[in-house]
Amino acid sequence: MAVLFIVCDWSTRAVALPLPSPSPSASPAAMSTPLPGTPAPALTTPTPSSEDFPRINRGATPIPTSGPAASPQPGPSAALPPPGEGLARLTADQIYGNSSPSGGFTATGHVVLVYGDSNVKSDQAVYNAVTQTLRATGHVVFTQANGDSATAAALEYHADSDRATLLGVSGQTTAIYHEGRQIQGQLYYRGEQAFIDGNGHTIIKNGWVTTCDPRHVAYHITGKEIEVRPHDRLIVHSSALFLGKLLVAALGLFVLPLTEAESRPTAYAPRVGYNSTEGLFVRNFLNFYRSPQWYGTYHVDYFQKVGVGLGADMYFQRRDGRGGGSLTLYNLRNNSRQEDLTGTKNSTQANLNVQRFFNEHLTGSLQFSYSGQSAVFTALPPTTSANLSVTHTGARSNTSYILTNTSTGPSTSFGGIFNHTIAFSPAFSQTVGLNLQDSTNPQSFSRAVGLNLDTHVSARSFDADLITSTNHGFSTSGVGTPFETTTPVIGIQRVPELTLRARPFLISSLRLPVSLTLVDGIYNDEYDNIETSRYEANAQFGPALLKVGNSTLLNASATVRQDAYGSGDLLGSINEQVSLQQFFGRHADNTLSYSAASVRGYTPLPSLDRQFGFDQINESLNIYNASYYRFTAFTSYDFHNKFLSIVNYQLNVQPSSSSLVTLGTSYDPHGTGYSPLAITLATPLSRNDYFQFSGSYDFKQHGLQGQNYFLSHTVNDCYQVRVAYLQPLKEVDLSVSLLAFPGESATFGINNNGPIIAQSFGQ
Repeated sequence: MAVLFIVCDWSTRAVALPLPSPSPSASPAAMSTPLPGTPAPALTTPTPSSEDFPRINRGATPIPTSGPAASPQPGPSAALPPPGEGLARLTADQIYGNSSPSGGFTATGHVVLVYGDSNVKSDQAVYNAVTQTLRATGHVVFTQANGDSATAAALEYHADSDRATLLGVSGQTTAIYHEGRQIQGQLYYRGEQAFIDGNGHTIIKNGWVTTCDPRHVAYHITGKEIEVRPHDRLIVHSSALFLGKLLVAALGLFVLPLTEAESRPTAYAPRVGYNSTEGLFVRNFLNFYRSPQWYGTYHVDYFQKVGVGLGADMYFQRRDGRGGGSLTLYNLRNNSRQEDLTGTKNSTQANLNVQRFFNEHLTGSLQFSYSGQSAVFTALPPTTSANLSVTHTGARSNTSYILTNTSTGPSTSFGGIFNHTIAFSPAFSQTVGLNLQDSTNPQSFSRAVGLNLDTHVSARSFDADLITSTNHGFSTSGVGTPFETTTPVIGIQRVPELTLRARPFLISSLRLPVSLTLVDGIYNDEYDNIETSRYEANAQFGPALLKVGNSTLLNASATVRQDAYGSGDLLGSINEQVSLQQFFGRHADNTLSYSAASVRGYTPLPSLDRQFGFDQINESLNIYNASYYRFTAFTSYDFHNKFLSIVNYQLNVQPSSSSLVTLGTSYDPHGTGYSPLAITLATPLSRNDYFQFSGSYDFKQHGLQGQNYFLSHTVNDCYQVRVAYLQPLKEVDLSVSLLAFPGESATFGINNNGPIIAQSFGQ
């Protein structure tokens, strides 16, 4: 066995393909392109000199030779040490070359090239020093330490451009990551040619990719050109989806992000279905992709009972990452049947969302929406809305500016909001807020202006807020007529209001926490034509927790409030809450919760201090056993109105982590009896089949109502076929979901249906 050490920059990371190892059934197809021959091997390996092989490390250092031919070689059973850094080791049955600087070498028989954590095995390899090209032929196998592998009829590596070409290639890769974690499963591929650069960027010509083991009947996506951007995305041009040998849909362009969670099309193929509202429908999606900064989806929809819809979803981002946004457009043109029902010919929706990060302190955003309709005989006024906001964040301050505008025909509404907060110290801050709102229509105009100033102080024993708040405005009706009138509109004025909140303290002998709040202010309520001073004292006691024995828990709290007004009026209230929880062994408990509020006195400011009394008790009974089952019954009684509320019952049974049954009903003691029994069921039927049901059983009609059925079948842990029947809509949904990319599943089929029960049940 001959051994050759090579100094090179062959960066076999270039062949660190996002390419997968084929199964035996996926052996490379014979290539129509003939492979160039190689010279016949010499009978003996000549003794090389330092000039036998050229300088291929871009003119850096001559390749060190392996010494005279008579020097001892490792035996067949000897383990060769790994090549040193920057070295590639070539072993073969025979290695020979010529003695000119423009020559090269030829290796035949069990050729193994090792470089870094990668190696290439072949029947023979030829290096041409003039073109700086290494060509391996005959059962070429490329492997990496991370498990990636590929087979090819030939491999050609260009040292000057750090680029590799594989002919008749197939393989697999596991080195695909999503949000920092390795994606479960592998990406398999095959193609006539594959081109790989030194960064691992790969282009496969006339091939296919799949995340399913090719030995089983599975899906694959074909394409004239498949581009794999490591740690970025997979792009398939002129693509089509196959299930086994069955062509399911022509996709056009298929883009699957491999690392980032970002906005993207939610479907990749036409959806066909029927429901009672739209009739027979066909929803077609055509994706486009220009770059990571510009991509989206075009929509072409047909609805038998409605009409034809055209639209687009577009996503864009600045190259420097300092902003981006989205634009959605959709137009629905009604057919004659829908025009007769609604009186409209077509409708248009548009939404624009833009964000901009100017620097680490200044950000801005813009939202704009448009909604318009055209009637059969006239044009209807469109509705538009816009929102522009700018925020500046400093070391101790935050300032925001917001402008809003909404219009529908001649009616418009304009608003502006300004907020500024500054912290002079950790214990002293101030907030200023200003808002303006104008509303205009052909017969009226109104304006409202509000100012709010809040000075906050934190001390060791209390917090304090000094607030000055004013709200002024006017409303004008009959604009432009002899009957035009203007009315002032003034809200509650706090001029000013001081609030003191004492730090909670503990009455140690009772283990009772206490909180105190004092408010002193002057108020002007133009709605009630009242101006008065107002004092408020508020004390909260509790919550206090008392454990009685090992099975009873008592929780109590109370609030006492007293308001006094400059007009001489007094208003007081007492609010108490008590709960008693009793445990019965380890599988049941009952909770009684009593709450009451008593209000006495009169307030001259009903728009500010309106309070209500109540007196009621709630009871909740729970019977359970870990997560296997739980039964709950709940009701309440109002002492003030002498009214017993509906009794609610619910039973949850979870026999396994992937199965669940839920039953729920209620009983009305005032004559209507039991409500329909709500039923949800989710359970696996086998390892690959999962069933869900939701609906209700009507005790009076003696039958099921609102039935929804969902069945999924998983094929080879690769893709999932889903069928759903929604009885209330008379709708059948069918979809196919790829499973190999968590959070990145592409969905094909009818209606983009999903499980009808949202919980995952431990799956």
